[in-house]
Amino acid sequence: METNLKDFAREFTEITKLSAVENGTSVEQQFTEDALEYIKQEGAAVSPELFFCVNKECTRPTEVDYYKINAFDYSESAGILDLFITIYIEAEGLAELTKNRIDQAHNALMHFLTKCVTDDKMFQKFITEDPEVAEVVGTINEEFKNKNISLVRFFVISNGQLKADYSSSPEITIGSSNYDFEFNIWDISAIRNSEIASQHDGAINIDFESEYAHSIECLELGENSGVKSYLAIMPAEILARVYKQYKTRLLDQNVRNYLGGTIKVNKGMAKTLREDPAMFFAYNNGISSTALKVGLRRDDGGKVYITDVTNWQIVNGGQTTNTIYSMFSRNFDMQNAYVTLKISEINIEDEKKKEEAISHIARFANSQTQIKESDLAANIGYMLKLDDISKSEWTPVNSVRRNTQWFFERMRGQYDNAKGEPRTKKNKEFIAQHPKKQRFTKTDIAKWEMAWAGRPDIASKGGEQSFDFFHKKSLKTDSIIVDRNYFHQLIAKAIIYQSIADICKQNGIKGYVNIICNYVLATLAWKSRENLDLDYIWNHQEIHPAMRTVIEQEIDVVNKYILKLGQDGLNPTVKAKNEPFWKDITLRMVGLPELDKVLLSTNEDELTAETQAKIEQFEKLPSDTWRQLAIWGKDAKKLSLLERKKLDHAYALSSADKKLPFNIITDVMDIYKKSQDLGYTPQATLFDGE
Repeated sequence: METNLKDFAREFTEITKLSAVENGTSVEQQFTEDALEYIKQEGAAVSPELFFCVNKECTRPTEVDYYKINAFDYSESAGILDLFITIYIEAEGLAELTKNRIDQAHNALMHFLTKCVTDDKMFQKFITEDPEVAEVVGTINEEFKNKNISLVRFFVISNGQLKADYSSSPEITIGSSNYDFEFNIWDISAIRNSEIASQHDGAINIDFESEYAHSIECLELGENSGVKSYLAIMPAEILARVYKQYKTRLLDQNVRNYLGGTIKVNKGMAKTLREDPAMFFAYNNGISSTALKVGLRRDDGGKVYITDVTNWQIVNGGQTTNTIYSMFSRNFDMQNAYVTLKISEINIEDEKKKEEAISHIARFANSQTQIKESDLAANIGYMLKLDDISKSEWTPVNSVRRNTQWFFERMRGQYDNAKGEPRTKKNKEFIAQHPKKQRFTKTDIAKWEMAWAGRPDIASKGGEQSFDFFHKKSLKTDSIIVDRNYFHQLIAKAIIYQSIADICKQNGIKGYVNIICNYVLATLAWKSRENLDLDYIWNHQEIHPAMRTVIEQEIDVVNKYILKLGQDGLNPTVKAKNEPFWKDITLRMVGLPELDKVLLSTNEDELTAETQAKIEQFEKLPSDTWRQLAIWGKDAKKLSLLERKKLDHAYALSSADKKLPFNIITDVMDIYKKSQDLGYTPQATLFDGE
């Protein structure tokens, strides 16, 4: 039996307040976090993150300079900026979300956005006050400046109930430019509807005749390799009504991240539907979909009609579907608008082969769109093997996370679907066995692996770009041997990454945490020559106590450099996405102590013969060699600034009798050999008397 809205709101508020006390946060931000889970589940936004900023100089939201934001999301690949604001109403019973409150929220977000884009002092104000805010402000400013933004979306989240329709303009003006705009309201009714839907979020079975009083004429094609196809002409209004009921659950889960998170109204399609709907069929390419069963009816004249579909999923045509629904919701006449519909009926018993077929249909149907590679890579061998291992591997019984599992979300939505209905026994047992902090995705893997491989600049570009590089260009997932050992080492990297983020939080660092995590993980791999004792971390499910001090030192180096860039008027987010940033960080890291041998799985005896030879040669040369070589390189214009800096650091550290990491030694010796090839001759005085 479904809970009525009043009881749902009361129960939701009670849970929010308890969670706020447990997590040591405000009720408003806890409510925001809880509501965002529903928004993500619906595919209304991709990966929004909590982010609070308010103009403290204002005492009332009605003041002209007032701005506020509770969460933020940006899809770099699609150019979509999402800003969230929460209206939490402390009241007995079910409060009303009034038009006046919504107007104030809209203005607060608009003022924040405008200041980010047009007020250069905004970034400078927060780079010292609150780097977390500065990171978002700088990102927004940079993306607008580079004309990367294609759509701005505002989300108003509230525990109040909206009782009247609220509409907004399809465009907003920022500075001298206009941008496509969407305004979304998630009141307590929308949250409740999402929860009800999630409890029945299984196969989408639609009976067109009984539910929509309409059957769809089609052409029936023969079956091939377990797939039978149908081509039909579907009334746009029927498609809009179906989408109104199911929203992004109708869109194939393999590509929901792409379709649900980035689609927007197409102006050309919207204009056709508005001005000449009868021509929509001629102008539009239509939609492709899959189903496990298609019900048919034949009339006396031999015509074939689709009466119902079982587990219907749209795999291509998300923008078409979204645009039709948008115009339908604005009460435009859809009577003469039709769309081409292709349905592929999948009659394959083997579940993996069935998933693979659906994935291939989605991939090829979307071959002319910018679909995200991570969504379509769900069924490659690497992912399937990793998925199998994650389901069978339990954390060691003597570890701090004993008798739990790390949940690999191979396909979007798997974790939420597996949890079952909220607040039930099954739900609690699942979360206890698969804690949310032990859930990871394909893009998480890419960030960890790219940072570990010495490309934190790629990891800092975001999940999708990291995945594309990881999957295709760098490590090539098809060449990785995925076994229990690989899984253990991968999770160990995840634990290090999470530990870095936790230490940042404990030390009061809020801004640029993702960048810090990428570069500190890369530094640990670099300074250990990728020989950290990852087995220890898997077995204990936590980092070695000696590693905490190392991480704190490295965090301090990266954080100070980030703050310096910001104070110099540079955008650290942009800089961190480029390879020179990593080189700058390594130069600043060489002065830190060598890693304690207890953290390593190999020792100096296991170095290659070539590296051993370079180390022995380095130790025979006096420290002044590196100072003289740097001077020669500058005067002769034979060495770059970076190469000379490495020599300067080698001189400073060796003069102070500090050991250099093996990687730095090999770099310096390579520069030394290169210089000799370019004509450098060591001064005799350097060796006299040695």
